[in-house]
Amino acid sequence: MLRFPPQRTNTVRQGPRILPLVMRARIFLCITLLYLCHPQLWPQAVTKQFPPAAGAPNAVADELPDDPSAAADIPVAKIMPAPQTGVPVEIHANKQREQNNVYTLTGNVLILYKSYAVQADTVTYNRDTGEVVGEGHLIVDGSPDNEHITATHGMMNLDEDTAHFYDVVGTLGVAAGPHNRMVFTSPNPFAITGREVIKLGTGRYQVIDGTMTSCRLPKPDWRLLSKQINLTNGIASARNTWFELLSVPLLYLPYATHPVGEETRSAGFLLPIVGNSTTKGFILGEEIYFPLSRNSDLTVGSEYFSKRGFSPMAMYRYRGFGENFFNVRYHALFDRLPGTENQGGTDLLVDGRRDWGQHTRAIVDAEYLSSYAYRQAFEESYAIAINSEVKSQLFGTHALNSYAESLLLDRYQSFQNSTTNAEIRILHLPSLLLEGEDQYLGNSPLMWGGITSVAALSRSEPANAMNTATFKARGVPRVDIYPHLALPFSVGGWTFRPEIAIRDTFYGKSQNPAPLGIVPSERDASLNRKDFEVGIDLRPPAVERDFTAPWLLHLLGGDIRHAIEPDIQYHFVSGIDNFDSVLRFDDVDIASDTSELDYSLTQRVFLRHLHPHPCKGDEALGPDDLCGGGTVDWLSWQVAQKYFFNSDFGGAVTPGTRNVLTTTLDLTGVAFLTGPRTFSPVISRLDMRTSSATDVEWDLDYDPRLGRITASNVYAQYKKGDYALSVGDFHLNAPEAPLVTQTSQGAVLNATSNYNQLRFAASYGGSTKAGLSAGTSIGYDFVQNQLQYGAGQAAYNWDCCGLSFEVRRYSLGTVRDDTQYLYSFTLAGVGSAGSLRRAARIF
Repeated sequence: MLRFPPQRTNTVRQGPRILPLVMRARIFLCITLLYLCHPQLWPQAVTKQFPPAAGAPNAVADELPDDPSAAADIPVAKIMPAPQTGVPVEIHANKQREQNNVYTLTGNVLILYKSYAVQADTVTYNRDTGEVVGEGHLIVDGSPDNEHITATHGMMNLDEDTAHFYDVVGTLGVAAGPHNRMVFTSPNPFAITGREVIKLGTGRYQVIDGTMTSCRLPKPDWRLLSKQINLTNGIASARNTWFELLSVPLLYLPYATHPVGEETRSAGFLLPIVGNSTTKGFILGEEIYFPLSRNSDLTVGSEYFSKRGFSPMAMYRYRGFGENFFNVRYHALFDRLPGTENQGGTDLLVDGRRDWGQHTRAIVDAEYLSSYAYRQAFEESYAIAINSEVKSQLFGTHALNSYAESLLLDRYQSFQNSTTNAEIRILHLPSLLLEGEDQYLGNSPLMWGGITSVAALSRSEPANAMNTATFKARGVPRVDIYPHLALPFSVGGWTFRPEIAIRDTFYGKSQNPAPLGIVPSERDASLNRKDFEVGIDLRPPAVERDFTAPWLLHLLGGDIRHAIEPDIQYHFVSGIDNFDSVLRFDDVDIASDTSELDYSLTQRVFLRHLHPHPCKGDEALGPDDLCGGGTVDWLSWQVAQKYFFNSDFGGAVTPGTRNVLTTTLDLTGVAFLTGPRTFSPVISRLDMRTSSATDVEWDLDYDPRLGRITASNVYAQYKKGDYALSVGDFHLNAPEAPLVTQTSQGAVLNATSNYNQLRFAASYGGSTKAGLSAGTSIGYDFVQNQLQYGAGQAAYNWDCCGLSFEVRRYSLGTVRDDTQYLYSFTLAGVGSAGSLRRAARIF
């Protein structure tokens, strides 16, 4: 409430009264507060008027609603910026002049428009049409083709991706990276030069009087010269072309193509195959390539050997999602030599994988070989050439929640000689396996698991040394049920695992009782084999000691821990009294009675790195920047032996021949049973990996009964940087078998199991290393005192081409005595020509 002072009462008329200063300030303050506190109505800034309210077409636009709550239905208006018109362009130049949207630019001109960067001394740019005319040191980077063009002058339409350049040097598939470094955006970067280059649109070019190459300019190692080169759909093609190598014209090509795009592949003839061999003679071949889809292709070709005939070949490749793949490789020889000199044959290989989710997959690894002599005489890989076994498998499995169901189709071949093609063949067609991993039985401490298999089996093999008869057992059904029960526990650091198992195996057919070492004879009588098994695995506490010393830290870079791990196992099997009547197909059929004690001692040395170092060499291939930290298993050495309480294994051992039983395979792959015995050989398994560059393995078997080493396999490898060295010595001196076998045709001398072979390989460089690379590989037989295999390779790589030359020598008895002279010439982005294939390379 405002109070004013009382007025004076008199009869004199007065003018306006002026209030005191204090009163005026008080009234001004009160009026201001009332004004600010009173609700205000302000007009809103809008971009357009609201439409008339529904049902009131004549309503006034600025009329306010009577109900204040209706204001909630009115949207909050926001200031909308005007939409941009055209495409932003950035222009830099020493001098600029603009008239009617036509810019005349002079001096250090740079135009940034869309994905283009245009540089020149003088540029005329029409902003309405997107046309650019450049004069003097014209450089164009970018565009959807990632082009880098340098020219004396040219005209472009940046909106339509068209251009016409003169005196051009350029590349496609190259973009500017960080710090203006050129980065290849395509696996086949494409370089061109030409008097004129006409760009007809995205990915379409014409090169007049020009060249094309995959090498770096301005001095390419090789290039193709033509009057006109057309680039369309990722393929560059030209007619009447000259191939030039190191500035020397070498070859006239009526028609040539070259891929440009990142995933572009085109059908066509590959570079020819030329070579020479003492067995094959002059070699001339050609292949045709067909891209079937984005993830599959087919290559078909043939070689002609002047001394033997035609050798067709083909390869199909498929790559799917994840780890899915499928490959087919075929090669053969139609040998024209007569009779026993004919070494022709066919080799077909199929391998692949298909996954259905995380728990189901199918794998195929199959091979068909029609002649072992063909493999020995013409296989390029030495390790495959001397391998007499052919294995084929089609395997499908589903694993979930500790259970696995598998279906197996298996074919095994073992060729006995290279003259008659006699072979041992074993088939599993099919085999169904049900496996259960060890798991706890309810809430008890017991664990159970097992395996069950159902199979249809076949086997055939020569019935005599002359291969005049064959033993065959076809379609033999077999059901094998093998569950077990275990009770693992530990007391005071000691670990115990007692186990009990039963096994029941049914055979639809059997063999007439006969010892090992002779070819059996089949009978239709079924057979049921049963056994009862008991065992225990005892592991005492490991003994450990740490070694820490300054000299160890200086020498090895860390501390050392030495651990000794003993292990004792006892295994008892009883109930197999029909071992000599069981037809044998795989390891299921060689189970026998036994009572054995298995004892071993394993020593381990662990190295703990205290000072990690930056990754270098092969270490840099990993995901980490620092290497050497943590603990590594530096050395592992196991020594083991078995003691047999049942020396004849329930009568399963046949004296005078090699016996392979389940108990022997568990210890070593060398067949040491030639009669009853109580002690097995002592085996030693040493594995040492002191660094990422070194690897040493040594497996040794010593038989105290014979007083000699029966097997010794040593392998050592060193690889660091461009240097690689590997050496292996493989020695086998198996227990004696009868040297002479009496047959109806007379005495036959058995092949000895004594051999000693050396493998050595050394190389410097690699297939992609610039400059000189060289390597050698040999295989020497100390028993025959003969160099069975030797090869030497030298290669030199320039910027984008390379030349390799290799000499190979095979000496495999009467089957193969061959010297090959192989070479390969490689062009980056094109392919390789010559007879030196990847499988035959040393590096």
